[in-house]
Amino acid sequence: MLQPQPKTPLRPAEVRSPATELARLPAIPLLRSEELFGKAREILIEHSGGYYRLRVTHSNKLILTK
Repeated sequence: MLQPQPKTPLRPAEVRSPATELARLPAIPLLRSEELFGKAREILIEHSGGYYRLRVTHSNKLILTK
């Protein structure tokens, strides 16, 4: 009968942290909302022939509508 092998702890080189996992992904462009909005509370985004409205709510959340 086979005996189960004891689990060995991961060596430090094998430990995966969220930062190392993110480093493996392709870079995603980062745009700060201040860059997009400036002093405005809403902007229009043109995409595939349509327009989308992105606005900042009174509770400082973002809402995107078509």
